[in-house]
Amino acid sequence: VLFNSLEEMDKSGITFEFYGSNGKEASQSIVAVPMLLHGKVSGMISAQSYKPDAYTKDDQYLLELLASHAAIAMENSRLFTTIQYLADTDPLTGILTRRKFYELAEREFNHAKRYTRPLSVMMLDVDEFKKFNDRFGHHVGDLVLKLVVSQCKLSLREVDIFGRLGGEEFSVALPNTDLERAVQVAERLSRLVKEAVLNEAENLFEMATGDKPEKDSLKISVSIVVAACDDSCKNIDVLMDHADRAMYSVKNKGRNQISVWRNGQ
Repeated sequence: VLFNSLEEMDKSGITFEFYGSNGKEASQSIVAVPMLLHGKVSGMISAQSYKPDAYTKDDQYLLELLASHAAIAMENSRLFTTIQYLADTDPLTGILTRRKFYELAEREFNHAKRYTRPLSVMMLDVDEFKKFNDRFGHHVGDLVLKLVVSQCKLSLREVDIFGRLGGEEFSVALPNTDLERAVQVAERLSRLVKEAVLNEAENLFEMATGDKPEKDSLKISVSIVVAACDDSCKNIDVLMDHADRAMYSVKNKGRNQISVWRNGQ
């Protein structure tokens, strides 16, 4: 639209949001064009002037060109954001991918080192996960992973960094958290998984298959290891390696337990 007087604006029947502090009298001319992309309106660009007869058709044409470029830029930004989200997010569980987890955990590690703040990491492994896929199918296995993740989130804060390392293995970076506090988080998380997930898993299994599972066949537990950043940790990889080595020890001891990495282990 292009109006060069208040009279033209009034006759148009269009309600305008005028610039300036004096209300309607502040703007005497207005030109407004839609931001079009693929035949759809994504926004509006307008210019206003305190003087009458301020704009011409050429001005409107230039604004239309600007609007078309702005619409393309906004769409590109939206697509980039979507692609970035897909790259950073595990499609099954909705938490961070391995790559994004390490990226954020490294950032937090550097922050902790710089400001001498505690940092702990947890590594979680769903015990005997293969049995769910083998006995009940991958659909039930996927449900188990999603249920474990949902229970883990109940124990975690907004600032905690939670990611899926691969398969049934997950990791959490706990900023401003010492070893003692991290163990408490691990204990609560383990309890929530064992107590709350079982009933929900049985219900979902029955819904998915039409059969009622055998008693105790869907018991779910996790093995958890905890490691705290210390002087031996020169980077996030060393800290994660401590947790990984402790997890290897847990698996050899029978699973369904919490283990703590200690120097010299």
